[in-house]
Amino acid sequence: MTSRHTQENVIAVLVLAVFVAAIVASLGYGPRARLVPIPIASLGVVLMIAQIVLQNMRAGQNLEIDLLEFISTKATGDDADTPRAVPGTEEAASQAPARAAPIMSELTVLGIVFLLTALFLIIGPIPAMFVFTAGYFGVSGYFPPVKAILYAFIITFLVYAMFYLWLRVDLDQGYFSFGLF
Repeated sequence: MTSRHTQENVIAVLVLAVFVAAIVASLGYGPRARLVPIPIASLGVVLMIAQIVLQNMRAGQNLEIDLLEFISTKATGDDADTPRAVPGTEEAASQAPARAAPIMSELTVLGIVFLLTALFLIIGPIPAMFVFTAGYFGVSGYFPPVKAILYAFIITFLVYAMFYLWLRVDLDQGYFSFGLF
């Protein structure tokens, strides 16, 4: 049986190999076609090398982070200073119903993915990005409606400028394309 440390290194090297393979494969593309994959894969190579170095330099430390707990802590506003109930106690049992059911959150995420996919297919990527981003910012409460629309417009314009104006990628591909983009 291999150690966890060895398993982490094997996985990191495999991911590094995928990024290197993407760079090698992209070198055969035309100049515009390799404009996106090479920088992204290069960044992946740098980050994976840093990951390998960091995970091999830590002496006996076992960094275990539950990503779902980390994300839900940020979303609910809980912080590390808030005392938590000890599992198996009455206090912990009383806090359990306060958390959302996992199946409901998974269905919500699945619904969001289907909604975004449907928007892409129906109205095209650029209008879908604006509608989805503004809706997400507004419904989630991250920003008030005016700021949500403004930020959605800025993000959408930057993506439009990068893909259509700079890379000359045709983004007019929805069923009901408005011909605006």
